[in-house]
Formats: sequence, structure tokens, C-alpha cells
Amino acid sequence: VETISQVINAYFRITFADWNWTFMDGIWLISLAFALSLAEPAARLSPKRPTSSLLGPQTLSSVLGILFLNYFFTMLAIAALFGADWFSCRQWEFTDISNVLTIGDNYESEVIFLVTGYQYISSAIAFNFGYTYRAGWFRNYWFVFFALLWSTIHFIVTLVPSELSCLFRVNCSNEDVVTSVTSIDPQPINNPYNTTLMPADFRWVLMLMMLLNLSANVCWDYFIVYGSVGEKIAVLIKKRISKKPAVTDDLRFSESTEKGFAPVLT
Repeated sequence: VETISQVINAYFRITFADWNWTFMDGIWLISLAFALSLAEPAARLSPKRPTSSLLGPQTLSSVLGILFLNYFFTMLAIAALFGADWFSCRQWEFTDISNVLTIGDNYESEVIFLVTGYQYISSAIAFNFGYTYRAGWFRNYWFVFFALLWSTIHFIVTLVPSELSCLFRVNCSNEDVVTSVTSIDPQPINNPYNTTLMPADFRWVLMLMMLLNLSANVCWDYFIVYGSVGEKIAVLIKKRISKKPAVTDDLRFSESTEKGFAPVLT
């Protein structure tokens, strides 16, 4: 998720504010990764063992599928931004990137942060499903607590202009700016409009995209990768593999070995 957002930011010559990186790289990542490890085992032993391959089809399909979905919704949000009438005269045009503290107050970075930032949370929610090997997702109480907490804060930041949203330089004006990680004094909004406030209807569009992104990630992992669809695909793959001639390293001796002939490798 971060790699995608970094590449897109580099394309637009922008970046996120320092509190945004603090939450993305520190608070969200550490708390959710730690809470995921607290999932309890299932009460009954599963009839199947979990995959033992980090690069197996099940693991790769889960990771790559969610990665593709996240990229798709990120591009969808950017397309929605550039298609909005109110944004046509507020595109970021600064070319000086020497000071990263002055290139984060724009609508491009704001939208990218809101969408990709919530992908940290939505991806973790999808990974919290433990299939038949773990207890129900709701039994991981610490993860449910953090997921609800960060989701609530993220949705408030998206929809409600306030000092909380100004912490992330989102939906903010100079009247509500707060101190940053690297500065004691509040820093004014660094753009010609002195605000990053988005129209209310567009905020709800972003909210809808984040919820659809969450639903798509959960459905992919729960129903496709680990659900009935994934099981059917796994059965088909095993059948195709079983039809191929098996190759072993055993040396079988023919009946004529006793007569001095060399062993036959099969």
C-alpha cells in the first residue's frame, strides 16, 4: 500500500504531512500487525492443514488480489477527483520539491492519503479471517478494538472538518491548523487557497469508495481465496497435477539386473 502511494505521490511531486506518515508507518501498522498475531486458535482441529508455502497459490492469490483491489480503488478515487468541477482550478502546480513540508497541502495528497491510508485498515481486516484454523474474527478482541477505533477516526477526518482533521491537513483551514510533529508552532496551509476543505458531497464519495474497498477486500479473502470458490480451484489444480506423470529419484532394478544389466531410472 505504501509503495503504491509513494509512487503516485512522486508522480504528482507531492507527499503527505508528517502526522500522516506517523500514523501510517507507526501507529496503524504496529497496532494492527500486533493485534493480528493475537488471533486465537479454533476450538476444533481443522480437517485440513494450513498452507506451508509463503509463495504458494493461496498466499499469493490473497496478497496479490488485495493489492490489485487497493490499486484499483486508488485510481478510481484519483479519477473522481480529476473529474470534479470544483477541482479543475485547484490542481497542484508547484514544481519545487526541495522542502517536503510545503508540498503536502493539496487535494491530490489529501485524497491519496484518505484512500490509501484506510487500505492499511481494510487490508488488515481482510487478513483477520483465519479460515477454519482460527477462532471467529470477533474473538480477536484487541484487533476489533483497533480496527473500530482507527476506522472511526478515519471516517470522522474524512467527513467532519475539525482540529482532528487538521492534524492530517485534511479538510482544514488556517483557522484550525494544529502543531506538526516537527514544529512547535502551528503551520499555515501551504497553498494559494489557504484551505484543503473539500465539498461535502465529494467527501461522501470518498467515504463510499473506502467502504467498497473494504467490502471488496473482505469478499476476496473470505469467499474467493478461502471460501468455496478457492476450494474448487484448489481441487481443479490438484486434479491437473495428479494427471501428470510422476517423476521420482528412486532406482528400480529391472528383472534382468541379476544378469548384469544396469538399473533403470524411472
